[in-house]
Amino acid sequence: MKAKLKFGFNLLLLVTILGVMYFFVRSSMMDILAEIKNTSAVVVFMVMALGTLYLWIEGRTVKEIAGNFQPDFSTKDGFFTVCYSGFYRIITFGAGTLISEVNFYRKSGLQLSQGVGVTTLHMVMYKFAILTYAIAGLIIQFSLFYDHAPNLIWVILAGIVMVFLIIAVLLALSVSINVQVLFVTISHKLFKRPTFRGIIDRCNTQIYSLRETVNSIIQDRTAFLRIYLWNLLKMLPWYVIPYVILVNNHPDIDFLLTFSFISFAVVLSGVIPTPAGIGSFEFVYMFLFGPLVGTVDAASSMLLYRFATFIWPFIIGFGYVMVQKRKDIQAELTELKNEKVKVE
Repeated sequence: MKAKLKFGFNLLLLVTILGVMYFFVRSSMMDILAEIKNTSAVVVFMVMALGTLYLWIEGRTVKEIAGNFQPDFSTKDGFFTVCYSGFYRIITFGAGTLISEVNFYRKSGLQLSQGVGVTTLHMVMYKFAILTYAIAGLIIQFSLFYDHAPNLIWVILAGIVMVFLIIAVLLALSVSINVQVLFVTISHKLFKRPTFRGIIDRCNTQIYSLRETVNSIIQDRTAFLRIYLWNLLKMLPWYVIPYVILVNNHPDIDFLLTFSFISFAVVLSGVIPTPAGIGSFEFVYMFLFGPLVGTVDAASSMLLYRFATFIWPFIIGFGYVMVQKRKDIQAELTELKNEKVKVE
């Protein structure tokens, strides 16, 4: 009976995934595919190569963190971790991104608490990297913004401050047991309803796991530096993509300006409350690049950028999930056959 339930659940999940895929292709992929068709093959190849390079470096970044708990965890595992969570980010509209990443670590041999800690630290170090580039971009382009769009400086600074506060709170909670106890005490006084208490308890578990992860990693003095540098390196392929797309029609476009703009777009979209950054990134990207290259070229470059950074991991993740589901269904069919033989 248990094997039948598992088989039915996996079959239902597979049908649901295929249904969401069909809906997604019909509603979102047509514009992107049309743009790819109208773009030079060389540009498409370069964009895809940069998107793949990001995923591989990101895999190495994940390995640097998860490898502290599972020595057999490889860069390849990290690569598929990113694609796996990228797949679930889209089909769950952002809600399942972190859960799917934790689940991948659990399947790779990490304990649940370790998986939560690795996922949280992974997010923190990513935010450190995008914060670094945004600050550098603001410094480099400060005179340009001051002369032409002084109000934009305050918007970017607000985004930087928000990201910094998120990092600061997570790190403070991760290294100090006293801060964590204070957080729980105040939260329990403010929120009496069981629903809110449950949310607080889950947050507390995640914070505890993060502290456990951080304490484990800081035993290696160079670990944080290595993870930080890998995070800086992984963003370079993504941040180069807009220039690669736009320079073909705008040969005079400034590389550092496009690099700074995309760093601002990533930071600002990360603090605007929409599911997985969907919608907020497009708005910020068009707001920054539209006046620079025109609305049509900005929209075209945004579609290609989204394909390399958002859709491409999803496609690889879809392939990975399909292979795993096929293995699960085959294993459950074998189990059903064995149960049938035992009954007879």
